[in-house]
Amino acid sequence: MDSKGYRKKVYRSSEKDCGKCPLREVCCGKVTKFKKLDDSIHKPLYDAMHEKLNRDKNYTRYLTKRRSSTVEPVLGTLINHHSMKRINARGIKSANKHVLMAALSYNLKKLLKFSARKVKIKAQIQDLPKVKSWFLSKLQNTSVISLN
Repeated sequence: MDSKGYRKKVYRSSEKDCGKCPLREVCCGKVTKFKKLDDSIHKPLYDAMHEKLNRDKNYTRYLTKRRSSTVEPVLGTLINHHSMKRINARGIKSANKHVLMAALSYNLKKLLKFSARKVKIKAQIQDLPKVKSWFLSKLQNTSVISLN
């Protein structure tokens, strides 16, 4: 685990192997005597997704449009309307509370927009054949003037 608590795989070469290598300064630097690589435990999943995105350009375009229509407007709303440009809180826990409250208020606004509203006036449905026959009888009784 690293300092933030994420699990990682760490690969490290020995000083003996890198000490005699002619590319040590380019690879490791002037001061460091060994090479260290950190990989996420989810690296196979990242690699599979990267390969999938590079293989099919239409799929990549579809995912980009989908993300820009679903995720990015939410982030824009949170940043611009819920004071998320800068979090004035001390510590990760209080900053986390701030973000959760902003997300909660965003979701509540969305819920209120889509909740069912009670209808105050009740309408009755008339029988369609009666209306149709009434309308046709009115048309037959009226005279039509032609403009020839």
